[in-house]
Amino acid sequence: MYLTPARPSKDWAAWIVCGGGDVVCFVRDTIDRVVSRVASEYRMASNGHRVLVIDDDEKLLGVYEGLLARHGFAVTTCPDTTQVLPLLKASAFEVALLDIKMPGIEGTDLLPLIKKLCPDLPVILVSAYCDDANAGYYHSLGAFGIIPKPFSHEILLDTVSRALDEQEHIPMVLTSLSLRDGRDQLYRKLLLTALRKTEWNQVKAAELLGVSRYCLIRWLKKLGISY
Repeated sequence: MYLTPARPSKDWAAWIVCGGGDVVCFVRDTIDRVVSRVASEYRMASNGHRVLVIDDDEKLLGVYEGLLARHGFAVTTCPDTTQVLPLLKASAFEVALLDIKMPGIEGTDLLPLIKKLCPDLPVILVSAYCDDANAGYYHSLGAFGIIPKPFSHEILLDTVSRALDEQEHIPMVLTSLSLRDGRDQLYRKLLLTALRKTEWNQVKAAELLGVSRYCLIRWLKKLGISY
């Protein structure tokens, strides 16, 4: 016996023909539930993580902000490349999305400066100029990932999620052999990791670190960490 729906759906591929002529109909509600579950997993995974988006296209910044905010991310956009480094000095971020072709400072020139200032910050290049031929060069500059424009929302969210997973690891890149600089870099990494794990709650982060809240605040000020 063959199951023949009266009319195909306009939005969903509703039939898959299998061996023997049987037809399996995938109901639209089932697909909706799968999409809803995936979106829910992204929201739970994001946990208010702070993302900096650097792009001179104001309309595209709106797309980034809407997409990431819907999945629970705290988004800061920056269309002016000259303001990126001051912004990174003033606030703590967990992932950065960076365009390449921009007025002022191009992304390939800005990326090494970002990595020098924040060596543990994953930077994802998102640009129409990204291609496999230059992938090695972009990675040598410090790019965590490369996404070509126009981009898939799913690929963007997956790459950001992988970058955040990398942030959970304590190992880091030392920028100096100075004991004082190494200590400050390690303390910064520990403090930011504790704050992320406690959803930026200072009391809980202090408990996780085994110090008083006063001590935590003192080190946040000393290391110039604000959020």
